[in-house]
Amino acid sequence: MAISSPQNLLQRLLKEPKESAWVEFKHNNNNPDEIGQWISACANAAILVEQPRAFLVYGVEDTSRTVIGTNVSLHMMKKGGENFENWINRMIIPRLMIDLLDFEVDGKKCAIIVIEPTYDRPVKFAGTEYIRVGENVRKLADHPEHERAIWLATGRRKFEDAIASAHQNEEQVIEKLDVDTYYRLAKEEKPQKQSEIIRRFLACGFIVDDMEGGFDITNRGAIIFARNITIFPSIASKSIRVIRYKGTDKRESIGEIEGRKGYAVGFAGLMKYITDSVPSQEKYINGIRTMEPIYPETAIREIIANALIHQDFVVTGAGPVIEIYSDRIEVTNPGKSLVERDRMIDERRSRNGKLAESMRSLGLCEERGGGLDKALIVVEEKNLPAFALDSSDNSMRVTLFVPKKFNQLTKPEKQWACFLHCVLRYVKKDYMSNASLRERFSLPPEEYQAVSAIISESIKKKRIVPADAKQGNKFAKYVPYFTR
Repeated sequence: MAISSPQNLLQRLLKEPKESAWVEFKHNNNNPDEIGQWISACANAAILVEQPRAFLVYGVEDTSRTVIGTNVSLHMMKKGGENFENWINRMIIPRLMIDLLDFEVDGKKCAIIVIEPTYDRPVKFAGTEYIRVGENVRKLADHPEHERAIWLATGRRKFEDAIASAHQNEEQVIEKLDVDTYYRLAKEEKPQKQSEIIRRFLACGFIVDDMEGGFDITNRGAIIFARNITIFPSIASKSIRVIRYKGTDKRESIGEIEGRKGYAVGFAGLMKYITDSVPSQEKYINGIRTMEPIYPETAIREIIANALIHQDFVVTGAGPVIEIYSDRIEVTNPGKSLVERDRMIDERRSRNGKLAESMRSLGLCEERGGGLDKALIVVEEKNLPAFALDSSDNSMRVTLFVPKKFNQLTKPEKQWACFLHCVLRYVKKDYMSNASLRERFSLPPEEYQAVSAIISESIKKKRIVPADAKQGNKFAKYVPYFTR
């Protein structure tokens, strides 16, 4: 959070509206306890309106916003003989990034305390949380509506909002972020004026005003549009790796690539590399022989996009990995799934909601409500085995399999396909039946008994239940167990 120009920062803060509760202007006040209360109050106000930083400014007359100078010297202040900086860092919980700036403007002494909230909880000073109400500092506990709003805000603030690269000018932003990709995917004409591009990226949250006459590139902006991910330390390990193996295990690899571009910038190239790398099968469409990849492109796209969007960026040293074997594709992302395995098709929870929204708006995955269910629809249409879903404490993996005939599937594979089919029908506001499951497995009507056996075993294992307890067997309908 290094401030390169306190003078520029001051000029920017002087332009803020008077009702900006995350900025406080003072003339002289060197009472450490009162300063501590203001730090808590302004930090909590910043959390409330989702501002990345809060500021206490000394040497400015509040009403007129005139720079008049101050006798406060932050680095010389003490509390009971202890250096103020050490003391305030002990008294503020949770520990914040606090920068103390002493500087001059036209020969007048000024000072600024820059506060960067952690966004994991309200900020306390000496064990008490404070909030700014009008021009006054009050205990947060006395204002429960503010307290509830702050706790909600802490849940919204994510890694994607943090800063990947600080204090960039317009040219540096455009040098590091591929703005052409944004306008191409957004299907909009790129503005001639650089300032218009910057304005759009500010509105989208890909960059933020750094209050010093420059811009901070957010993690979200970098991970989506970076020309080179590795120049951003916070996301350098989040590039996508693709590994190809000769057989069905890891004994012999035949190729490995690691992407260096942001997800939006490199997505089309990634998809082409994967579709070119997987086996194809012969198809006749309207009498014309064609070769199609054995995996549907839509399924691959949605599974990969799901991994990118739902990864845990806080897990260090690990990024998304795509492994291509002769009989399957495994897509793994760091971080435990937020949703239990059986509910991954019908539940909607995102670890990185703003990243997900940006990816959808750019057409890199299906509209809201899409994802694994969209991939499953295509898998069923192509009569592929149901994909596997495996979640551990450290990662989430989705496995897409090559085609298999019904009699090649194991009993667990048939039952898992039955369960996912039942969930998918439920998501579509419909019911699973013997006929729908036969169609899913591409079986003729005479295979009624084989499918009935799968359904009976799934009921026995409490994976599915009858939609109506009084229904007969002939036209029975079924729903997932978790609906009852």
